[in-house]
Amino acid sequence: MLTGSDFARIYGGKGFAAWERAAFTLAQEEDGLTPWPFVPLTLSDGQGNTAVLQVQSDLLSIGPLEDHLRLPLTPQTAQSILNLRGWLLPTPWLTYQIWRAAPVKVQPHGMVPNKFQNMDQFVAHSALLDQQVGDAPPDALRAGLKKSVVVSNIMLPGRVVIFGWYAPEPDIYDNGKPMNTPGRQPLQPKSNVHFDSFWDYSHGIRAIGPVAIVNGQPMNTVDLYQHPTLSHLVSNEGPVRAPRYPSPVLPAVNRPAHVMVYPTTPVVVATQPGNANRGIQSFRNRG
Repeated sequence: MLTGSDFARIYGGKGFAAWERAAFTLAQEEDGLTPWPFVPLTLSDGQGNTAVLQVQSDLLSIGPLEDHLRLPLTPQTAQSILNLRGWLLPTPWLTYQIWRAAPVKVQPHGMVPNKFQNMDQFVAHSALLDQQVGDAPPDALRAGLKKSVVVSNIMLPGRVVIFGWYAPEPDIYDNGKPMNTPGRQPLQPKSNVHFDSFWDYSHGIRAIGPVAIVNGQPMNTVDLYQHPTLSHLVSNEGPVRAPRYPSPVLPAVNRPAHVMVYPTTPVVVATQPGNANRGIQSFRNRG
């Protein structure tokens, strides 16, 4: 298994396109990604409806647990990697709920100057997070690590939506203010101002498992995202219109979170008709 240190050493000087290609290639291997466990996240609307989702305890990373690198990615590459396993990105509401539930909360750490697609800064920021996480076990859900790349009803073709980076202090997540008021916002309010080619050290990829337990019965998480009456458990924007970013990789469905799936038929998941191919990087799928 390639370590995070080796990944940074081998690809650091080759540019971000090479990093993304290498990350996708590694993701197709059984041990290519850091094996962060999936942990249950239980949600309830107080009216008798519940959902138990599987949430990866940390962010998408390269390398074994003892030498990993949390790797920021464009939404297209992130979605392609997640599609290999049927995983999803979180909604803003799920990002908030993950923060509430996480027993390990770290203080957001901005880096100045922002060097954008800079491997050295990625490595340095990941190391700072490790220091804050300390000796917490791998299956302890962590939050506050980075801003989350999310799916949202403010998604636009060619844009990325980011949200999150809650801080332990001040303790704002339970202050009773509505989610759409500034007092309830994290450091990064929900935003679609950046093109999907924009990413930096602060962008994190959190995986949500493909199957949820809703009112005691299994349901594909993507169906829950889009359900006309139950989506409120996972979204405060109504049913999620586009649960995935455009990707040439066919999403795997009905797969346990730990199963690796190798797609053979590329397909584009479009956010809007006529815009499916915008910003998509082609990948060579393995048979």
